Amino acid sequence: MGTLKQLLPFGEVTVIEHTCRILTKSCLRSNVILVVGHCAKEITARISALSVRIAYNPDPGGDMLSSIQCGLAYTPHDNAILIALGDQPLVTSEIVNQLVQEYQRCPEGIVVPVYQGKQGHPIILSPAYREELLFNSYPGGLKELRDHHIDSVRHVSVDTDGVLIDMDYRHEYEAALKQWEKDSQS
Repeated sequence: MGTLKQLLPFGEVTVIEHTCRILTKSCLRSNVILVVGHCAKEITARISALSVRIAYNPDPGGDMLSSIQCGLAYTPHDNAILIALGDQPLVTSEIVNQLVQEYQRCPEGIVVPVYQGKQGHPIILSPAYREELLFNSYPGGLKELRDHHIDSVRHVSVDTDGVLIDMDYRHEYEAALKQWEKDSQS
């Protein structure tokens, strides 16, 4: 994108502040862990007022799995793990709550949001996958893990494509901001 997307403006705050606020307003409340690496000081300064624990990834150039592994070090071994992306500001607290409720209904497997037949994020993994995440290599990331355990995946239908949208390019950021502004006014 040419700039640190987590620090791009999103309403009155930055993308990462907005995303963390969504998570802390959900039923997760103070159980949010933010994994930071590149530009950690700038990012953590923006979320210092929020009830978010920080995990530092010593390999910020690594893949998403390295960040997940870093975050797992801060979670109790018997807890389920909700993995949210820092560049998905259109996910709402209600969606997070909906996923958590589905997991609590049957606390096992993998819970994935689905919009119009497409799987998105955030996802919830039972503690049964902890060791696999820590010690296996998944070049395809969470998608590969999910596909490897397809029989254990439960889908939760959601009414927004926010679970599919992340911001890797400037036009995706601009479209997400425009959609959020539109949704905020209605």
